[in-house]
Amino acid sequence: MQSNNLKLKLIPMKRYLLAITGLLALASCGSNSADGNYNRAADDDLIENQVDSDTKASIDSVARAADEGAILHPLPDTLTTLLQQRQPQAEVAVLTDQTMSNRTQQVDNPVYLRGNLNGNRTPDYAVQVLQNDSIHILAFLDYGTPQAREMKVAAYPSQLLNDRRYSNLQLKLAPQDSLVRNPRQQQFTNLKTDGVSVLDGNRTTLYLLQNNRFIPFDAQQ
Repeated sequence: MQSNNLKLKLIPMKRYLLAITGLLALASCGSNSADGNYNRAADDDLIENQVDSDTKASIDSVARAADEGAILHPLPDTLTTLLQQRQPQAEVAVLTDQTMSNRTQQVDNPVYLRGNLNGNRTPDYAVQVLQNDSIHILAFLDYGTPQAREMKVAAYPSQLLNDRRYSNLQLKLAPQDSLVRNPRQQQFTNLKTDGVSVLDGNRTTLYLLQNNRFIPFDAQQ
């Protein structure tokens, strides 16, 4: 009986020793794997082959949006370039932690949105930036065409925390043909173009382009 017990105890120990031996053998081998990286760093050519173009574009956008070690919400490369050209003094708005934790409605990116704001099927952008001590929501219409133009959607006060200005706002696209209730007329209507919804805590204000300017939805004529 005693010999049988010894055999039962030795079998798991042999498996354990074999596993350790296998790991040591792997560790002793140099690897160029981009995710293994055992004895030396993967070379740039291998990483270039393994990372697709979409991933690299995302990494580049996040890197450009890094500020003092804090990752902000990345903007598309085209919008980053546009802001540098049109608003070199403006800063992309940074949201407070409380604003992000109070997200009651799902948004794709609280800092910017892309849509068809003037109804001509050419992509438009809206983005919130910090200018002086205010948060300005800017629209860039018909980007990429000779008719490209910049318009102000709205301006809100910023919040001062630790000697720095922050935004309490989030942007959300209101898609064309959405059924929206007009509180003044007490009736529902379909949006003729995409709109810009500005979420400020529990309050949402919808802005639409009308007569060459953005106005709140419930202020339309």
